[in-house]
Amino acid sequence: MIKRLLLIACLGLLSQGFTAQEQDSVAELLVPGEEYLLGLFPKQAPPALRQVDVSGFYRFFGTYTQMDTDYPLEETGAFTTAERSLFIADDTQLPNLWMNIAGRPNAKTSFSMDLFMFQFMDGNLGETYGSQVVDSLRPNVYSPITGTRLGGSLGLNLGINLYGSYATDIGSFSARMGGTHWYRLSDLTFSSFRGYNRFTLFERNPWDPVQRQVTDRYSTFYEQGAIQQDLRWGNRAFHGLIVEGAQLPEDFSFSLLFGKTELNGGFDSKPNSSVGGRVRKDFSSGFLSFNTFNSHTYVDSLARASIGFNVHTLEADQRMGDFRIHAEIGAGRYYSPNYASTWAEAINIKASVEKEKIGIPIELHYFRIAPEVINNNAIFWNTSIDEMVFNDIPLGQPGSNQVLVPFASSVTPIGLMTNNRTGLNINTEIEIDDLSVAIGYGVASEITPISNQISYSHAVNQLTRSRFWRWDFVSNVGPYGRYNVVYRDAYELIQLTDDEFGTVVNEKHFNTAEVQAKYSKRVLGKQLFAFLLGRYNTVQPEFNAIMPLNDEAYLRLYSTELEVYWELIPSLIWANYVGYERAIANYDTDINDETRRPRNQEGYGLGTGIDLSLGKNALFSVRHRFFEFEDKSFPLDQFRGQETLLEIKAFF
Repeated sequence: MIKRLLLIACLGLLSQGFTAQEQDSVAELLVPGEEYLLGLFPKQAPPALRQVDVSGFYRFFGTYTQMDTDYPLEETGAFTTAERSLFIADDTQLPNLWMNIAGRPNAKTSFSMDLFMFQFMDGNLGETYGSQVVDSLRPNVYSPITGTRLGGSLGLNLGINLYGSYATDIGSFSARMGGTHWYRLSDLTFSSFRGYNRFTLFERNPWDPVQRQVTDRYSTFYEQGAIQQDLRWGNRAFHGLIVEGAQLPEDFSFSLLFGKTELNGGFDSKPNSSVGGRVRKDFSSGFLSFNTFNSHTYVDSLARASIGFNVHTLEADQRMGDFRIHAEIGAGRYYSPNYASTWAEAINIKASVEKEKIGIPIELHYFRIAPEVINNNAIFWNTSIDEMVFNDIPLGQPGSNQVLVPFASSVTPIGLMTNNRTGLNINTEIEIDDLSVAIGYGVASEITPISNQISYSHAVNQLTRSRFWRWDFVSNVGPYGRYNVVYRDAYELIQLTDDEFGTVVNEKHFNTAEVQAKYSKRVLGKQLFAFLLGRYNTVQPEFNAIMPLNDEAYLRLYSTELEVYWELIPSLIWANYVGYERAIANYDTDINDETRRPRNQEGYGLGTGIDLSLGKNALFSVRHRFFEFEDKSFPLDQFRGQETLLEIKAFF
């Protein structure tokens, strides 16, 4: 007791001995962010510096498919779908275990990297999916360091990312280096399609998060028209250096990109790179920016010939009360040894008015992308120029450039553009009590008749169909060799026959209508959500402001999908799905040699399942689907079966 009293007295005398000047000098010795354990200074935990965080997820994904018919996977019919198949994990290089390791050595520097692990499977999967280790050579539990190690299935996913920032009197500067960063500049330079969130939720995506409440996924989609997405949503992958400057004088900012994208990176040893950036000026009611993106790849080892593209745009965003206009206008070109480079226009303008002004919100979207403009990193597809391929690696294998082949004249959703096309879209939304209806309608026309093909996808059973072909993104497959497999989709090609000795003479015109209805109500005291999505498209040789519903159209493509989710208990959702699609072509398209008729297709989907919450960071999901498809004019193109999907996903 006496010792404590003496200590308090000494500290009191010391504190009185400090003058104001001396107290200031002591304050100057303090280092912000440091923890001091002596004296009268407060004892508090330091900020989140000099630490390493590990996060990620484990995802078990299994698919069981039972086919009632043998569906030919290629034209000869030598390979068909298996009667029964059980597939564990995902075949698109998406891992079972994903760990993100992030560190912060100081307040201005941080790094992160992703580690992934694949399922160990039998089969000749090739180098794309890691080295294979036979059972007899694997380490055993009694001697884990002997034998052939399994490190071939554990690797770095997107490299090691390094971030740095530095604040000065004239602004804040930051840099991102190495690894792969997800970034966007503008719609016409460097970005990914976001659309109007018109999609279905029945089958979960590999990147879907696990939310705190099992109903959050569906209530958020109903209330906000969107669901939570990770940082890849709407962004593009970029490998290299990104430098940014913000809070500069006069409200200026800038960004500079130098490196590679997924389309010009590859495994080719010849030099190739992408360069882009923007300079932006902010105002109280909008901004003005200059954007650019450029790709350059040498074709030969002597660096005498090259291919690439350039796009430069001016972008402006302006709000005027309840009105807003967003415009991006610029020019672009494509160059290669066998193509004459020409600069041409690229225009993308959106004008909108808030519902407070006229009762409902309305957005008008006008675009015009000349056929000479190519940018595989923007939100418009190439449908006009057959790009030069500078290696012979087949489609679906690492380093392949076959993905650059044009999509023909594509049927696209509202908001997704293609070059060699100009169009006008209108979007609005109507709310009546618990019902919300979003409506979109668009018309578009080709600028120049180039392609004599039309490509389209099947909305109903789209993912089921894409899983018929595993491991590779193959082309010209199916019973009649007219399907092309891409990531989570398989699109179909139609050959037009109204040309003149092989020369295309008719421009194609497109009509698109989309309807999305969302409804929520409590049934028996439990929340129920219903979502309806209808997509209706036509392609015809003449322009029509109103969608033609007769044989005038080369192709009529209709699909309607209905989903119902009912909360049985707070941790359990009952999910249900029904879908129907129809595709009808006219006699100016390819016909079957036996039936002498063009395409006449029908597809059905009927599914049910559950979402069961296993805690705030874990979810158990089951989906079972009955599916059927038939082309009445092409008898080999038909299949029927059922599929069960099971997913267990836990975040940590």
